[in-house]
Order: sequence, then C-alpha cells, then structure tokens
Amino acid sequence: MTDQATSGGNEKLPAAVSELQNDAGELPALAAGLVHEIKNPLGAIHLHLQLLEGYAGDIDDADLRGKVQGKIAVIKREILGLNRTLHNFFNLIRQQKSDVPESVDLNAVLHDVVSLIEPQALREGIDLRFEPEDVFPLRKVDPAFIKQIAINLVLNSIRAFDESPRPMEERVIRVRSGTQKSFAYFLVSDNGPGIPANVQAKMFEPFYSTREGKGSGLGLTLVRKMVQEMGAHLEVHSTPEQGTTFAIFFRGEDLRSDALPDAGVVVSHGKL
Repeated sequence: MTDQATSGGNEKLPAAVSELQNDAGELPALAAGLVHEIKNPLGAIHLHLQLLEGYAGDIDDADLRGKVQGKIAVIKREILGLNRTLHNFFNLIRQQKSDVPESVDLNAVLHDVVSLIEPQALREGIDLRFEPEDVFPLRKVDPAFIKQIAINLVLNSIRAFDESPRPMEERVIRVRSGTQKSFAYFLVSDNGPGIPANVQAKMFEPFYSTREGKGSGLGLTLVRKMVQEMGAHLEVHSTPEQGTTFAIFFRGEDLRSDALPDAGVVVSHGKL
C-alpha cells in the first residue's frame, strides 16, 4: 500500500521531524526551502528540453519527429504545472489564497491526469479507465489542486496493487466524473486489497505510510488539505479484498448550504 499508511507510525520519525510536526511555525520556512530545492533542477530540466526540442527538429523521419516533439511538449507542460503546484503548495502552507480562474473544466483536468499516468499503469499491468459524464464548470477552485489530488489518488491505487493477490489482467482503476443534484464530483476507485480499518483511522496523518522506506507519507495529507482549501468534500469508502473509492464533491454556485456536508473528510468501511 502507499500513503494509505507507514509502518510503525510517527515514533520512528527522526527527532527533528517530530519536533517540526509540533511546531507549525517552522512549516513556511521548510516549504520555502523545499520549493527552492525542487525548482532549481526543474529549471535545468526545462532548459535541456528546449535544447532537445531543437535537436528534434532535425529528425528526418516526420512521424518520429512528431512523436518526439509531442512528448517534449507534454514534459514541458507538466513542468509548468508542477511549478504552479509548488507555488500553490507554498501558499497553502502559509494559509494564503492562490489565484484561481473563473471557470474550470473538471473533465479536461481529469483527462490530462489519466493521459499522464496511463503509461505507468500499463507497465504495472493495470487497466486505467476514464469514464467522464457531463459536468458543469467548477467555480472558485484551483485546477492545479484538482490535478494534484487526482494524481495522488490514482498513484495511490496503483501502489496499493503491490499488496493485492488479484491477477494483473483483472486489476482496474476507474476515474469517473458526474453531477448529482447541484454538485459535481469525481471518483477514483480500484478493485485492490482495500484499506484496513486501523489504517483508515491514520492515513491522513502527516508522515504516515505503510510503505516503509518508500514515499513521504504526505500524499493523502496534502489531498485532505487541498480539498479543505477549496471548500470541497472528500469521502473514502473501502472494503477489504474488494477495493477502495475516493470521492471528491464540489458545490455548485446555487447549491443550498445544507445540500452537501461541510468541507472535510468522511471515511467508511464499505462501498460508496
């Protein structure tokens, strides 16, 4: 499993990290350092991609040239998106609002996520399916947050299959979207091993992961934080040996205040 939970809990964390968890005042400084350390190599990667773009133009085979240029364009777009996510993450830690567009196409964001992760899913023998329905434009939400949430949840499902006895040809992850009454939603569901009840109780805690030595244990913590920041609602439904569904709900502008639970997280032992 993934950041769905870390063996041994926080007692194994280095003393400095444990102190940091208890001192929220240190988080902005840590975030600033982290953003700086990540942005520097990203800048170098972007520079070398520009060089590769020039080399790609010299490829004689038109079909191959188009494929290489297409892949370079995808990488450049993801670098720009990651830079925005880093900026928004820093603002999130500092409790500052990020600028958001007037309207967000949820299905377009989810399509980008599935296209980005599909090659990895195929390598893992997993059938990653995108099943969109018509969804009204979302207001007052950050598309970078939605994208990062979806990426984290899909990767979480992929890694969960590491502990699943289910044959590869039967492994499925579905990314679905739709509307219900006056709210929009998207789901990430898998038919993996499910999440044990004791893990569900802790899986959103910082630095908690069941994959000892792998992952930061922050994926689901950030998912919860971004959901709350957007005023959205997160539900988790999991059944042992049957799978897990993460559902994110967004309010419509005309939605009555009591039509959807307050921004937060609901975890249940069972299907959605």
